[in-house]
Amino acid sequence: MSPAPLPDNPSDAPLPILLCGTAGRQLAIRQSEIAEILPLPRLKVVPEAPPILSGAFHLGGETVFVLPLAELLGLSGPSEGSALYHHLLLLPPRAGEVRLAFLVERVMESVLAEPHLLAPGASFNDCVEGDLRFQGELVPLLNAGRLLAAEERARLAAFADRSLARGAGFEPRGRT
Repeated sequence: MSPAPLPDNPSDAPLPILLCGTAGRQLAIRQSEIAEILPLPRLKVVPEAPPILSGAFHLGGETVFVLPLAELLGLSGPSEGSALYHHLLLLPPRAGEVRLAFLVERVMESVLAEPHLLAPGASFNDCVEGDLRFQGELVPLLNAGRLLAAEERARLAAFADRSLARGAGFEPRGRT
């Protein structure tokens, strides 16, 4: 599946933006790209998981795999507060794909902003689609649908298929 197209803002109206912090940095994501903000649940360790995967949890009968946004972006820095207060940015379901959530240290606030959009090709997989000024700081605007490359999505889907198939072997058999 090809990555999601870069959303545009033809009206030049301010966009609802979610500001979050991870690895000591502020990052922005369009609110329309996030289905829900969740407190960090107890994550289950997934056997044979790729090292980037923080774990998984169940939500409404569906398995959600969690990826730490800082590691995904190659960021390192001081952690903000206790993991007890970290958040998950649940992505909307995409047909034929694994359900994902990004782990961030803190969701700070929601703002209306007019980001400066970058030209296509300005960042890896166009995952940074623009930037905006917030409290005097330049904050990158991420495109949640492009944070994983197509190959990474395919590998995660193949892993999830194996993991879910293995888990199905532990389900009780139906009575006849």
